Order: sequence, then C-alpha cells, then structure tokens
Amino acid sequence: MLDLTELRSRHEAIRLTEGSKDKIIEELISHAQRLDEALQCERNESQDQKKLVGLYRKDAEKCQVELAEKSRKEAALKFVSVLVDGDHMNFREKFVQNEQNGGRLAARALIEAVQNHIRKIKPDASPNIKYKIRVYANVAGLSKTHYDTGIVSSQDVLNSFIQGFNMEDTLCDFVDAGNGKECSDVKLGALFEHYFLDVHCQHIIFCGSADNGYARVLGSYRGSDRISLVEGPPFARELRELACDFETTSFPEVFRSKKMSRKVSFGGITATLIPTPPRTPTQNYASVAKRSFPISNNSSPTVNSLTRTIETSSLKLVVCKNANDERVDSPLQISTKGKIEALKQQKFCNQFHILGSCSWGGSCTHKHEPKLVEQDVVDLMWIARLSACPKGLQCDDESCVNGHRCPHRNCTGWGCKFPHDADTRIIGSN
Repeated sequence: MLDLTELRSRHEAIRLTEGSKDKIIEELISHAQRLDEALQCERNESQDQKKLVGLYRKDAEKCQVELAEKSRKEAALKFVSVLVDGDHMNFREKFVQNEQNGGRLAARALIEAVQNHIRKIKPDASPNIKYKIRVYANVAGLSKTHYDTGIVSSQDVLNSFIQGFNMEDTLCDFVDAGNGKECSDVKLGALFEHYFLDVHCQHIIFCGSADNGYARVLGSYRGSDRISLVEGPPFARELRELACDFETTSFPEVFRSKKMSRKVSFGGITATLIPTPPRTPTQNYASVAKRSFPISNNSSPTVNSLTRTIETSSLKLVVCKNANDERVDSPLQISTKGKIEALKQQKFCNQFHILGSCSWGGSCTHKHEPKLVEQDVVDLMWIARLSACPKGLQCDDESCVNGHRCPHRNCTGWGCKFPHDADTRIIGSN
C-alpha cells in the first residue's frame, strides 16, 4: 500500500524541480529576447554607421575635389614681388635710349633675371609663378637727369621708355610717384610691408641699394628667407650692414652699376657742380651757385638770365661728398643764438627763402614775406638742417635743405634720426 506521506513528499520534490526548470527556461527565454533586442540595435546602428560612412565618403570626395580646386586657384595667385626704386636703381642706357622698344626689352630682361634668381634659390618653386614688378620714381626728375647727363636727347624719351615697359607685361608697372623727395621711398616701403604679410607672396626682390632709408624698412625682417636684395649702385652704408642677413644678387644686364653723374646745361653753357673741393665755408646758396658755375664775363642776355635764375628761383645746393661717397653738409657762418631762436619763432618757409620757390604753392602755411637779408638766409639754412633728411648720408638731391648729419655736439645717438660718426672732410661733389 502506498504511503500517502511519502507520495506527497515525492510530489513536492517533483513540483519544486519542475518549477526550477520552468524558471530556468523563462530566464533563458528572457535572456535570448534581450540578446535579440541588443542584436537588432546593433544591426540598426551598423546600418546607420554604414550610411554615415557613405555620407562621409561622399563628403570626403567632395572636399578633396574642392581642396584640389582651391590649391589650383591658390597656386594661380602665388607671385614674386619685385620692387624697384627707379630714382636710384636706373635701367641701363641702351634700354632708355631705345625708347618704347627699349622699355619692352628692359621689362623682359628684368623678368628673365628674376626668374633665374628664383630658380637658383628656390628650385621647387612653381614654373607658373607670377612676377609682379613695381617701379616707382619721380619721373619728371628722372627724365631731367637723363637729359642733363646726355643719356637722352629729349626728356620725352624716358616717357616713351616707360610706356614700352608698362606694355610688355600685364604685371609690369612703372609708376610716377610724384616729385617729392620721399614719394618713391614711402610707396615702396608700404608696398613691401603689404606684400610681406600677403600669404600669396612667395618672395620679395628689393631693388633700392643706394638709399640708406630702406635700412629702416628692412631692419625688422633680418634673416628672412623671403627677401632678396639686388645691388645696382653699391649698397649704401646701412644697407651694406644689413645685406649679410639677406640673400643678395645683382642684375648687371638690367641695371646700371653706378649712379648717373649730374651735369646741367643752360643755353649752351655746360656746368659741373663744384669741380674742386671748397676751401672756405659756404656762406649761402647764392654764393655757392655763383662759384659753382663758370659764367663768362660776357654780358649777353643768356648769361645774365642764367645768373638771375641761379640766384632766385632754380638754385640747387651743391652735394659735397667725403671719401666714402657720403654727403657732407658744408659749414655755415651763423649769427647769434638769440637771432636763431627769434628766426625760428617767425615760421619762415625754408624752401621759398633758401631756394627761391616753394613746392607747396598756395597751400604753404609758412611765411614767404618779408624777403630775408643774406645772413638771415644763412641762419635759416642752419635751422632747416635741424630736420633730418630721411636719406641721410646717401642723399643726392641738390635741392635738399635738410640736415645730413647730427648737429648736436653731445648727442648719444639714442633715438636720434641723424647719422653719426660720419667723415666730414669734403673731397668732392656731385
């Protein structure tokens, strides 16, 4: 006979076992369901990632195309800047004398010289790089100098040369900077700094070797491998000191290696400015002019007219030089300190009273009247020399009334705009 108690006990054991099995099955089913859900999420995420990868690939391909196009356009914008001070860096006579055709030949020769220089210092430079050439000059003054030195038979010749130069290449420009002393300097300095900051400008070739003023422009860029200095006439003293920090070259097939000598001709009379060094202090501009020109005793109208012109309206200062070919201001016999100070207060126009004419015309804010006596003119010359000429010892301007060396005996040189330690012994003149 079955034992009910034992039977119940066995049933309970079986029931517990079955319940545990069902629980395990339920747990397995739940786990499988979770895994299936996770797998579906992974599948969805994978599909989304594939879509994103496809989009990214398309975007990457588009960006590569755009980048290539941008690089192509940027390559087309890359250029080499060639900056020329046309007042001091003069083209060879054969070009100027050949007028318009000579201008074309000069532009072509300059481009070729620049290309050869760039290939030498930057072999990896693009063969398609552009060359922007800017020549700045006082065209009227430069034309007169070419005529006065006998290089050309007419002052119009240079204008024809410039036309040819500008016509040869779309990026070649010979620009009239105006008739001020610093017009070319200021424009070249500003353009230099602009191009140096331009990311498209690969290199700057600077042609202004005879002007010390450019040392102030280039000094902040010592050691830059993006700058080359071209020597035509010998480097001015301060530029010579900087030249070792830059790539330097010369284009003898394009530019003159010497400055043009200055002689003037009036009515058939040719005059050289002081052929021998002065032995006595220069009293004033008028007396210098009288001694500087070998005027005949003949009282013909031409000679008398010449004398009056020199003494009044077209007087030029003789440019005296020392052994280093640097400008020396000739000594002045001034009056008293009190008279100098009184003259300063009256604000007389230096150009008008010393040279006989004023470039400012009706817009001049300084006094043209009354006419000064001879000693006052000498004193005014001394006052004018208290303003430093920006070209310093390299100035060749016969009409420059500014000072070219420091007038202060005990100057330390700190912050002073004047040259110091210059040889003041006069051995010749331009």
